[in-house]
Amino acid sequence: MRLFTRRHAAALATAAVLAATGTLVTAPGAMADDAGPWPGTEGKILVDGGTLIDPATGKTSTVPGASGWYAAWAPDGSRLVTSWSQITSVRPSGSAPITLPWAEGVRSSAQYKDLTFGWDGRYVVFSTGGQLAYGPSDGSWAPRPLLSDALEPSTVCDTDPTVSPSGMVAFERRINYGCYDNAGVYVYDGSAKTVKRVLTDAGQPAFSPDGTKLAFVRNDADGNAQIFTANADGTDVKQITTGPRQFANPSWSPTGTRIVFDAHTSPNSDDVHSTEYVDLATGELTKVADNAPGNNPSWQPLRKNTTARVWSSDAYATNIASSHWSWNTVGKSEPGLLDAKAAVLVNRDDVAYSLTSPALAGKKQGPVLATPKTGLSTAVKNELKRTLKPGANVWMVGSTSILSSNIAAQLKTLGYVPKRISATDRYATSVSVAKVVTTSPKYVFLASGTDYKAALPAAAAAGADGTGSTGSLVLTDGNKLSSSVKSYLNSLNPDKTMVIPVGSAAKYALTHSSFSRWPSTYYYYPITASTNEGLSVAVAKFWWTTPGQVTFAYTGSWRDGVSAGSAMNIYGPILWTSRPGLSSEIKSYLLRESAGTQAAIAFGDTGSVTLGALNTAGSSISASGNEFVYQPFYNGVSPTGTQALSLRTAGEEPAAAPTAPKSGPVAAEPNLDSLRTAHRQ
Repeated sequence: MRLFTRRHAAALATAAVLAATGTLVTAPGAMADDAGPWPGTEGKILVDGGTLIDPATGKTSTVPGASGWYAAWAPDGSRLVTSWSQITSVRPSGSAPITLPWAEGVRSSAQYKDLTFGWDGRYVVFSTGGQLAYGPSDGSWAPRPLLSDALEPSTVCDTDPTVSPSGMVAFERRINYGCYDNAGVYVYDGSAKTVKRVLTDAGQPAFSPDGTKLAFVRNDADGNAQIFTANADGTDVKQITTGPRQFANPSWSPTGTRIVFDAHTSPNSDDVHSTEYVDLATGELTKVADNAPGNNPSWQPLRKNTTARVWSSDAYATNIASSHWSWNTVGKSEPGLLDAKAAVLVNRDDVAYSLTSPALAGKKQGPVLATPKTGLSTAVKNELKRTLKPGANVWMVGSTSILSSNIAAQLKTLGYVPKRISATDRYATSVSVAKVVTTSPKYVFLASGTDYKAALPAAAAAGADGTGSTGSLVLTDGNKLSSSVKSYLNSLNPDKTMVIPVGSAAKYALTHSSFSRWPSTYYYYPITASTNEGLSVAVAKFWWTTPGQVTFAYTGSWRDGVSAGSAMNIYGPILWTSRPGLSSEIKSYLLRESAGTQAAIAFGDTGSVTLGALNTAGSSISASGNEFVYQPFYNGVSPTGTQALSLRTAGEEPAAAPTAPKSGPVAAEPNLDSLRTAHRQ
């Protein structure tokens, strides 16, 4: 049973790359049956001005801070956006406001209109000056043009975008005479980089919740604007409304059974306006409320998001559970799970040599398994046999004093190829790991080798590119650099390799060292915070744009942190939690990301990440306090015996640029400008 979809995370795609390609990768939006229908049940109806209408009673209320126009809901109903000058995003209560930055690279930003969410709520799409634009729903970087100049020349005006669950973008296009002539409804396919007309004499398109149909506006024979529907490819056109009135701005109910719209009696000053919906089964029209204010109605989808826990009898067993939760059994293929190509072994009682393992595992595509120093535990043997075909590489991090030679012999007996990565100490070994990951790094994280609370979130980010990774984590000796790490950094060009110190100790170590081959002034990207929880949030904000999921581990358990980081590193950030509840930094981050974040997963038992903390996370990413479901995965499996679920979208590895795969979200982008810092040696 597919429970929820896992989202690939941060392939290193810079703003320049994405702007150049003009391509957004499609992302299915399937959810678990027991998490409610996609995209949700019917909540309140939102109209311009931030007014909410209860369709059952006709009563109205106002969302504080949402007084603008072109209002629209996130796919889970957890946030809404409006536009006054800039675009504002708020929770339904009006809390946790976000203002999206001004758009960059657009022909005109005089007015942002026709707002909609896309890609599971991770992005906001809109029109400005007859041009389509998009930006992350968390406001982490400035919106930019959606289409290339070739697909959207200055001679056309594109408005009213709508995004299907599979990532297709439909919109109205006008041409000629100052863009007054209706050319019809077009669909942009980001994977194929094509724009195709699907409907003529049509405008104001709206995709149905499942993406199979379009509602749109077209004039009837008498010149009255009516609501029509068609298949997404423009076939099977059906007229839904009739009569002398004018109808506009159709929007589907979350169940796909009704369409809500503006109704007008006249195009003149004597017009009587109402907000109404039509039942598609019966054709019956219903007025939502007498004299309902506003325009552009949209129906709040109340979708169940997900919390989950992956754990076992102790931290060692949780490590095995995390692998079972993530990787297919050899010879089987469960939807959403990956086939392991390798494995990484670490000493289960040595934190120092475990810190870089999530980065290495992301590159080699396999689990991190923790075993005793002297030999493979029975649990690790069994997990290797379950996940890996004979002949696969098993990477051992550390010398024989960390993982004995007996382990290599055991691996050979099991039919695997042992690959040891070692050097004189933990710092030199981290350099060796980095070189195994790539010989031409585009980014290198630095973190203290004596502070796992800085190193593990950095390692998860470093491994986020998966098998396409071009960077890793190297460890500082507290607030100084060992000779091996300094030599490695000195061999790099900071103009071509992003150097990202995580934590104040790593920042100090970098900036208080001199590099003979570096320019006198160089740029680097420091990530610091006053608390462990805040530091993990800072890494998440830097590396992941609107992640589809997040994971939690207790600050007091480095073993759970290794399990969490290795299981989730190509899908989203690892966040540290304190006890008994979530810190203010974590909660604020989840509220900010709620439009796109669908799942929060804890690694470890309730003594580590408490039930209260996980419930707070669920409330923070959902529309209200109870719009989430909990999924337990003891030993990495559900109570029904289903192997570890997957949050993963069907598709392959994250791409270095968001042109492939054909499914999966847009690759996240490091927020470079916010942290870029000059330093003079």
